[in-house]
Amino acid sequence: MSELRVGTWNVQYGRGIEKNQRRLDLITSQAAELWVLTETHDDLDLSATHWAIHSDQRYSATGGRWTTIWTSLPLIERLATSDPRRCVAARLDAGDAGEVVVYGTVLPWNGDVGPDKDSPAKGWEEFPRVVPGQGREWLTLRERFPEATLIVAGDLNQDLGGRHYYGTKACRALLNTELAKANLKCLTTTDRFDADVLQHPPIDHVCAAAGQGRYFTTAVHGWNNVVDGARLSDHGGVLVTFSTQAPSARFAPTVNHPAI
Repeated sequence: MSELRVGTWNVQYGRGIEKNQRRLDLITSQAAELWVLTETHDDLDLSATHWAIHSDQRYSATGGRWTTIWTSLPLIERLATSDPRRCVAARLDAGDAGEVVVYGTVLPWNGDVGPDKDSPAKGWEEFPRVVPGQGREWLTLRERFPEATLIVAGDLNQDLGGRHYYGTKACRALLNTELAKANLKCLTTTDRFDADVLQHPPIDHVCAAAGQGRYFTTAVHGWNNVVDGARLSDHGGVLVTFSTQAPSARFAPTVNHPAI
């Protein structure tokens, strides 16, 4: 049995020296091997303990990223995505926990204007345009790397599994359908948190599918956007601890040094 800790947090641009130090202090205190930070910036730098795998730069915001994977795990390979500005993916070696394929993303929000940032807001129209395409990528990764634990994490912009805070019934149904196709289960549904843990139901999520011949149990932890009186984001964050049962034997992959 081995453990792997995976967190995700929308850090609302990831700017400000004092706020970033507070964010970094909180992140460091969680001792997670894998982070998917969204709406982030290169100034929020975890490089003292983790490698960065960035999505492309966000529009004209120098250093701004929709998604960055930070990990202390060895990188096997970076994986291509169809939308490298919004998404980033990688294959990692988690030791006794086996291989992990992680796909970090920000799904469309209410008023997302899509690739043309000068077009008028479209309500939730971008969500059904984007999610099926990402869902096909999740399924492809599941089929391509069946022995790896597949993790999809980030700002999914829908609350799931409890009282509703943000999103729509149609968008939640679509997201759940695409997750199910890849055998992914959302591990951060509202009902998994005690009522007094988070101010709002989470819309940042960790979803996972166990690798072939493996299974895992999980525990969840969350925090609010205001920490010790400081407003660090407009989102709370979530973290999942995986307790993974390994099969009797595992192929040991060739591991390369990570590249930014």
